[in-house]
Amino acid sequence: DMRGWEGHFFGAGPRWSPWCCAILVTIACIPHICLAADRTAGSPSADFVVTRMMEMDQSRAAALDQYTARRRYFVENSRFSQSAEVIVEAIYTTPDRREFNTISESGSLTIRHRVIDKLIQAEVDAASIENRDQGHVTPQNYKFRLAGVETIDGRSCFVLELTPKSPKKYLMRGRIFVDDKEFAIVRMEGSPAKNPSIWTRKVSFVRRYEKLGIFWLPVSLDSDSDILIAGRSALKIEYSAYRIVPNTKGRLTAG
Repeated sequence: DMRGWEGHFFGAGPRWSPWCCAILVTIACIPHICLAADRTAGSPSADFVVTRMMEMDQSRAAALDQYTARRRYFVENSRFSQSAEVIVEAIYTTPDRREFNTISESGSLTIRHRVIDKLIQAEVDAASIENRDQGHVTPQNYKFRLAGVETIDGRSCFVLELTPKSPKKYLMRGRIFVDDKEFAIVRMEGSPAKNPSIWTRKVSFVRRYEKLGIFWLPVSLDSDSDILIAGRSALKIEYSAYRIVPNTKGRLTAG
């Protein structure tokens, strides 16, 4: 019964949160880190890594005024052979203003309205003043541990483990990979700090960033969910066609 599955997985209120919370963890998170402790042999301290990351992030933030990008949202449920695609134009204006304009949409109407539309609206809500602090990767929200060094997409990266200090819905539990020269996040991976629903067995995600000019911006996000009744479902977000408007008064400090 497709209506029964949709009621559990794509229903209104908290029932749509298994994906939304997981994805918003990564969408909302911005790399503001200012404290850490622990040391891995042969590597700088975590405190050094996150301090440099904070300095470079502040410089890049000061140099940015606005960017526009195209996003492709694709959702697929293998058990019920249902899928949907929505392409939007996303406009970000510093410090936290987000606008979305739909370009095209196709596939399951239920998935589009109950999942993708709610993700977009919830991202706007997550940037609001009352929720904004949850989106920051800071010592107020996390404990940090330097776990080592790995190569990600051809770049040498410090690996920082993040442990949330509270089970808030927009926090994550996982790892970030920080470029050892640019001190920018190259990759995030993990799961929500709080299980978003009694229907959810498991939710995981990976978000990738690439350098565009002097800025590091997201290029993809992949999430898998294992949910009772609905089974395995997958969400992919692709980011492309960036148009960046720099802040002419801002200045990037060389690393």
